[in-house]
Amino acid sequence: MTKGRKRTPTEIKKLQGTAQPCRINKFEPKVNGRITDMPGAPDYLSEEAKCHWKFILEHEGGSWVKQCDLAMFETYCEQWAELVRYRRERKRLRVQIEEAEKKIEELRVAEKYSSAISMIKFRDELWERDNFLANLIVKCIQPFKSVASELGFTPSSRSRVIATGETPGQVDTKTLSLFDDKAVDDCLSEVDYRTVT
Repeated sequence: MTKGRKRTPTEIKKLQGTAQPCRINKFEPKVNGRITDMPGAPDYLSEEAKCHWKFILEHEGGSWVKQCDLAMFETYCEQWAELVRYRRERKRLRVQIEEAEKKIEELRVAEKYSSAISMIKFRDELWERDNFLANLIVKCIQPFKSVASELGFTPSSRSRVIATGETPGQVDTKTLSLFDDKAVDDCLSEVDYRTVT
């Protein structure tokens, strides 16, 4: 079993401009089909996940995701959908809690103490549910960020990739030429390995 950090895929190295012939795995599988070539989100995804799928593909996020990354991309969209559902439920709960607080105050003013006690119990149950959802959201965020980072959807993971065109599929040859094999060879030819420690 190997130790150390995960290897960077060759395609990412090329986009970053850090590909060196001596460090490229010549037997690494090559994948071509972009996820944007697919007709649309699978039917079995939730409506929120389909909405996010469409949003990502319409806003360039899918330009570097391949079809073989489909399972991970589906997971990413569903995790986002879960977070949205939990947040919406919390929002509804906060409205219910606010209404319960007003009702409790009204019952106290009217001196209907037994009804007020029942309403207080109901409000406390709502607060318990709210706390449960808050913890659930915190637990969901880490795996969501992990998958998003793997796919290059976070600001820090995107910053490690150099975009080579204004729109997906458009290649800026001038920028790309800075990172082609010839440019890398020229750069490495100037390094005196005897002085490198």
